[in-house]
Amino acid sequence: MRAGPLRHRIEIQIASTTQNAAGEPAGTWLTSLSAWAAIWPLRGSEYLTASQDRSSVTHKVRVRYLSGITPKNRIKFGSTRYFNIDSVINVDERNIYQDIMASEVL
Repeated sequence: MRAGPLRHRIEIQIASTTQNAAGEPAGTWLTSLSAWAAIWPLRGSEYLTASQDRSSVTHKVRVRYLSGITPKNRIKFGSTRYFNIDSVINVDERNIYQDIMASEVL
């Protein structure tokens, strides 16, 4: 895969539970890895096809193959944009790259 389209730096984050000062459980997100990615907003027929099972899929994110990415993770893009992962597709089952169907958290 050419590196040119993979021009956005993203972080794959995993949920973690810690305790706050009062000893109560508090949820937080920790960065598990960083990767270069291509990010496309879905529109038109792509959006309708991608959102048949999930009504909120808004973007497709392509990364080089990384094992361990699941819908339990989320994507951080820049300093203020976050995406929940709806599904991870190993394109052609060749372990070369993955398409991540995601919904932006507003």
